[in-house]
Amino acid sequence: LFDSMKDTIVMKCGHTMHCECHYEMIKRDRYCCPICSKSVIDMSKTWKSLDEEIEATVMPEDYRNKKVWILCNDCNDTTEVYFHIIGQKCSHCKSYNTRTIQPPVLPQQ
Repeated sequence: LFDSMKDTIVMKCGHTMHCECHYEMIKRDRYCCPICSKSVIDMSKTWKSLDEEIEATVMPEDYRNKKVWILCNDCNDTTEVYFHIIGQKCSHCKSYNTRTIQPPVLPQQ
């Protein structure tokens, strides 16, 4: 990458990529760093849109009180949140760039 004659870009997460590759990634609706999965552009409008969609989508009774553990790809926080079919929002940074994980294992006393 650094020996390349092509222009490069430093993304918000600090990772670098060829400008051409970055353009192609964004053009294909891929907004996360391929290395660390952090959002590479401002996603606040998308998150607001997801907030509205979730607000308008009633979950089936069986899932209304279901909780899951998530890891936020943007802030690395681990949180237990209510499950929603559309997505899980990070309680810390308000991002939907999250993934479900197994519950943390508490140390034995």
